Amino acid sequence: MRDMIQRPTTGNTPPPPETGPAESAPKGFDIRKYFYIITKRLWLLLLCFMTAIVIMLITMARQVPEYQATCKILLTRSAVLPANLQRREAEAVGGDYAQTQCNVIRSRDVLQTARAKLGMPPQEFGEKFRELSVYPLWQTAIIAISVTGLEPGFCADYANAIADAYLEYKSVEYDGSSQNTVDNLSRQAQDLAEKIASMEGNLLAFVRENSVVGIQERGNVAANLLAQLSKQAAEHRTQRMLLEAQQPLLNQAPDEVVLAILEYGLPAPAVEVSKGGLPAGDSPAVDSAESLIEHGVVAPPQWSTLKRENSILEAQLVAYRKKYKDEHPLIQETQRKLQANEDALKVEVQFALKQYYSQLEALSIKEKAAQQVEQEWEEQALEIDRKQKEYEGIQRNLKRLQSLYDLIFNRLQEIDISAGIQTESVKILERALAPGSPLKPRNMQSLFLAALIGLAIGLGLIFSLEFMDDSIRYPEEIGKALGANFLGLVPTAHWRQEDDSSYWLGNVDPASGFAESYRNIRSALLLNPTGRPFRTLTVISSVPKEGKTTTSVNLGTSFAQTGHRVLMVDADLHRGGLHRFFGLQAGRGLSEILAGQTTLDKVVQHTPQAGLDLVGTGTFPTNPAELVMRREMREFLAEASEKYDLVILDAPPALAVSESTVIAAQTDGALLVVWGGRTSRKLVQASMRQLLSRGANVLGCVLNNLDLTRMGNYGYSSYYHYYGYDYRYEEDTSPVTPGAGPAASS
Repeated sequence: MRDMIQRPTTGNTPPPPETGPAESAPKGFDIRKYFYIITKRLWLLLLCFMTAIVIMLITMARQVPEYQATCKILLTRSAVLPANLQRREAEAVGGDYAQTQCNVIRSRDVLQTARAKLGMPPQEFGEKFRELSVYPLWQTAIIAISVTGLEPGFCADYANAIADAYLEYKSVEYDGSSQNTVDNLSRQAQDLAEKIASMEGNLLAFVRENSVVGIQERGNVAANLLAQLSKQAAEHRTQRMLLEAQQPLLNQAPDEVVLAILEYGLPAPAVEVSKGGLPAGDSPAVDSAESLIEHGVVAPPQWSTLKRENSILEAQLVAYRKKYKDEHPLIQETQRKLQANEDALKVEVQFALKQYYSQLEALSIKEKAAQQVEQEWEEQALEIDRKQKEYEGIQRNLKRLQSLYDLIFNRLQEIDISAGIQTESVKILERALAPGSPLKPRNMQSLFLAALIGLAIGLGLIFSLEFMDDSIRYPEEIGKALGANFLGLVPTAHWRQEDDSSYWLGNVDPASGFAESYRNIRSALLLNPTGRPFRTLTVISSVPKEGKTTTSVNLGTSFAQTGHRVLMVDADLHRGGLHRFFGLQAGRGLSEILAGQTTLDKVVQHTPQAGLDLVGTGTFPTNPAELVMRREMREFLAEASEKYDLVILDAPPALAVSESTVIAAQTDGALLVVWGGRTSRKLVQASMRQLLSRGANVLGCVLNNLDLTRMGNYGYSSYYHYYGYDYRYEEDTSPVTPGAGPAASS
């Protein structure tokens, strides 16, 4: 067994098996876990529940009973009107009809009429009345009028009075609106008739004054004349422009060209003549104007005759000069005739030019005259067009007034037809009856609502406190929060604590779950998760009252029951109480050994458990931190580890005193005890960091005083009970009176 604690360390050491409950895959909703959370703080839930009930009872006791009566009104629309009248009615009303009627019912006039029907003084009305609600029922044409007050009869009478006042209001509104409409339309029709008569007189006067009869035909004649005059003016302007364009050319052209231009121009092209004239076919071609003139095709002008004669004379002169000299009479006579012809041609040219300028001036006069006449006719045409448009405007205004008058007259006829037909119908569907029971307070509903609110607040507070609780409550949190091995848990011991020995394994049923939990821790330490051998073990906690002393005693007892020689050392030199578990005295102990006043053999005490010895604290020193750091401490641990298989030191809390981590660093291993569900996670993490920083070998953690009823995810409670490991004492075998009390020894 000694070898089981002190094993050689090799590089091929397999990883230690998991000693705590395996971390299974997340399961679904675990109702047992939440049931434990609620039952743990059931007092808070009951407190909130009872507080809500009491507050509601006080509120109901102070409330004055209120009653409510409801009257229902049915709204209907007539379907017998013509389609055009119905369309106009629909266009005349906008918005939601039912909501409009609700606002009408809540109007000042309707409510004042209803109060007048009651005949109740204002002060008395104000004392009895509480609230008025007018609303349309869901997706119906029914309006509900609900009155809340202090008397049932008052509520019913006031609701019915409001309904009657609303019916009277609608009747007056319908009659008044119809009469007002007729009066307004009649006034408008009379005004329009007067305007039409006045406009017709103005139209007749305009016709007489402006001779409007046949004005359109006159306008057409003026338009035709204007077109003709414009065409003539354009022709004269074209001819004048052509003559003006020829004027610079005439100054440079020879006389023949001038005469040809100013007369008829070149003769027409040659044409074939019958046998009476020139012969066709084999006859010689006609090449010149003289040939045409000679044959009588065209009538030559005077200058053509002179030119022809001049050509003949020139030919004769050429012939004569071949025979005669220039002094010959024939030649002289011919020259005289040629000169006479030349003078005649000049006269023709002068006459033609004079005729040209005369024609040019005549065309200018004709053009101006045509433009003047055109302007006069244009002014007359514009005047005719103005009168015609003015006449048409008067006619158009007269037709517009006449159409408006016809529309109003037709509307008056429609109103006369629909005067006896109601477009909407309002009637009371159900009259209000006096209520038999009050609206407020509703005792059962109020109490039920208060109970729900109290339970909701209680549950919210419970889960809020649970959420804010940062203690370590479940085994899997050891690895997540501390990064240490979980070596086991110690369930809560549900019995009354007589003294410290009540929780010693020597006084506890070996078959209980409380005893079995320490055997599990023993197995975990024997398997040694770190793989490092240890002969000395420090049991330490973060803060006082976490059960480290109880864990040390029971763990040492558990090892001693397996045949190990175990030495328990009370290393809490401030308030150690390890000896009380065995009914021994502290006497001389560790403080004297460390002070060099005694030896191990002289202070060892034997406990009732075979193989288990104890070294008490001895006298509490004033400087325990300095004592544990002396050489005597290391010599004591070396001597004890030689004589015993296992040395367990019950050290003080790590965060309370400074020497605890020093003691843990001088031993082979340290075991951290955590009170499950109580010790703050931050404190445990701080103590773990402190131990590691001092070089302590933390073998793992133990969850102490853990209530197994919360372990729904693991089923520890049911498993322990199934195997008979009930952690409660049986009344017939327990030497201690049953009760309730946690194992919270330091």
